[in-house]
Amino acid sequence: MSVKQRDKSPGKEFWRKFEEEVERFVRKLGNATVQRDVRIPGQLSGRLRQIDVLATGKVAELPVTVIFEAKCYGGSVQIGTIDELVGKALDVVAQHAVLCAPNGFSQGARARAAGTMTSPLQVGIAELSAPWPGSPAQSADGVSVRPRADRLSRIPDELSRQFPGDQDMVYSVLGRIPGDWAAPAAPAETDDYDRFLRGEAPLFVSR
Repeated sequence: MSVKQRDKSPGKEFWRKFEEEVERFVRKLGNATVQRDVRIPGQLSGRLRQIDVLATGKVAELPVTVIFEAKCYGGSVQIGTIDELVGKALDVVAQHAVLCAPNGFSQGARARAAGTMTSPLQVGIAELSAPWPGSPAQSADGVSVRPRADRLSRIPDELSRQFPGDQDMVYSVLGRIPGDWAAPAAPAETDDYDRFLRGEAPLFVSR
């Protein structure tokens, strides 16, 4: 059986650099033990789970485990990726999880993360810049990584696919159709990591 060599393609290299950027971000957040690219046993799956960045410490004298995942996608993160992170965090018995990405999050993903503030496991999101020497930068899926744009003006990808070329229709679905189409009001977000860990507000960081 042949052994695969380490993938040194531009996409994989960019992904690793983004993980390093996430690690630097975590180390600046406070007093915690931080490790990158670790594997810890899943309590539900019985399998080793890979964690991009693991932070352990104490909040109000209680031990806390926070996992950080780096998702260097060419587009915005969708709601299913938040669900995947919730599953991993439950498996490794983390109290908090933070998903980091360079190109923002869909409205569904943001609402899903904010909704976890009423549950024992809380998920935060962070839109971090992804510097890369040269142009254009490539994500691990081979898609060019765009510069960050105004998150509020970005149309969610899933609706754009349903109504190609018709932005007025998409905006109608997002906010102009009454009744069941109206999105529930999300709690106010914070970029204060300590408030997030104390369960006071959903975490949303943009840097």
